[in-house]
Amino acid sequence: MSGARMRCGAAAVGIVFAASLVLTGCSILPSAPAATGGTAGPSGSQASDPTSGPTQIDAVQGFEGMPATFPVSDVPIIAGDIPFGIDLGTGWTVIVKVSDLTAAFTDAGDKLKAAGYTAQVEQAGDSGSFGDYLSDKYQVQVTAQNTQDYGPSVTYVVVLQG
Repeated sequence: MSGARMRCGAAAVGIVFAASLVLTGCSILPSAPAATGGTAGPSGSQASDPTSGPTQIDAVQGFEGMPATFPVSDVPIIAGDIPFGIDLGTGWTVIVKVSDLTAAFTDAGDKLKAAGYTAQVEQAGDSGSFGDYLSDKYQVQVTAQNTQDYGPSVTYVVVLQG
């Protein structure tokens, strides 16, 4: 195999690897150096030192609560504690802790439809539920499930249309 062909193959592998990281959300948490080491999240709170072996929950400290840029007037969210929320630039992810998954999923869908969203998919099941809702501005995916990190929770993934 020629050197040029080998370099092209290596470059293609690198591009595919980088694209897969971006598409799966790896390394896209916005952070800035904090004054005492570690990283500061969008709220300015101190996250744990990355060299100390953070757990999955430790890695998201500083991203609690509703992101300041979330379009609350356009995307209704169910009531509840928000242990994680992030603005990704082209959309947002928000997790709401709930006590009743079935009722919370129904409430989430009802609120979106009342706000003018069209349900593309609504699938409820014993192990979790999923809904995909569209408006002229946003696509909202709602998942209700019992998660390892947050327990029973509803996750909203909101993406700008167009």
